[in-house]
Amino acid sequence: MDKIRSAYEMAMERFKQRKEVPRGEIDRMEHIPIGKAIAAKYLREKDYDIFSEANKYSENMRGYILEGAQETILSNILLPLDKATYETNKKAMEGILQIKKNKQAASEILGQIEHLFRYYESSVEQAYSRFKDMYTAKLSSSLQSLGKRVGAKIKIDPEKQPGFREEWLKAIGSLTAQYEQLLGEQKGKLRNIK
Repeated sequence: MDKIRSAYEMAMERFKQRKEVPRGEIDRMEHIPIGKAIAAKYLREKDYDIFSEANKYSENMRGYILEGAQETILSNILLPLDKATYETNKKAMEGILQIKKNKQAASEILGQIEHLFRYYESSVEQAYSRFKDMYTAKLSSSLQSLGKRVGAKIKIDPEKQPGFREEWLKAIGSLTAQYEQLLGEQKGKLRNIK
């Protein structure tokens, strides 16, 4: 019985020592998800104004809402893999400009991100061309011997060969990781701008 009571007493001690959560932190936890939802709606809808939506809340809460909106918007800025990603990036960058007070500093960093995207796209094109040539060279030796047996020259499209896409994705992975790291650094700079 003493062990149960002492365990109870220890639990009560820990309960009494707990720290009170400040009101500001509670407000932050409540309003950041609202900001994230506002940003998601902005990214989906054409003429949605984040700032006017955030202005519906008190000045104290608006900062938390814009913080949540910023996180959602920044998470949607991705390396341009296709046209849909390009469009989402464009909308997200416009959203960042809407919520930042220092628009000039934000514009400069967004310009650097656009430059990074262009450089990434050209690097991917060059890497793809080199990879395709190497893959073709690798296949051509085996196809030459097959062509001699058949008695005709065989032409292949390396992109249609089994395993081409998988090997390409492996090859491009490290290049993409490097650019994602650079993009992450630029997003960090955007987070620090008021």
